[in-house]
Amino acid sequence: MRGAVLAIVATLGLAAGWAFAQGGSEVLDFSSEVKKGDQRAGFTLKQMVKTPTYTAGAIAVKEEIKMHRHKDGNHVIYIVSGRGTATLDGKSVSLKPGTVVHIPKGSTHNIKAEGGEMQILDFAQPPFDPAQMEWIK
Repeated sequence: MRGAVLAIVATLGLAAGWAFAQGGSEVLDFSSEVKKGDQRAGFTLKQMVKTPTYTAGAIAVKEEIKMHRHKDGNHVIYIVSGRGTATLDGKSVSLKPGTVVHIPKGSTHNIKAEGGEMQILDFAQPPFDPAQMEWIK
């Protein structure tokens, strides 16, 4: 857990450094941004920040993000609100507010909301590319 928290702190540090280097800091309201997400099967996704090296996205899982893997890079997710479960390479884990999960490149995973919507902050490096998602049947 400590390593995952350090990964988020490092990612936030990269974000701040890039924003300042570009001369354009941004402040976003997560609860507003997550409502603007593009509808997908079982969830919505809103890319809040996109840089040449990473993205930060707001995800609202209404039902489930089906089993998949990212062929291009790593993700670190932070559970903002709601509860659910994830299956990571065959292992089931509980998700609740404050949980941090590192999902390495190529790791198969899904996320299911339980008892209502679950909101997630997703950091991806390199930048998230939906074309690099491989859905597992």
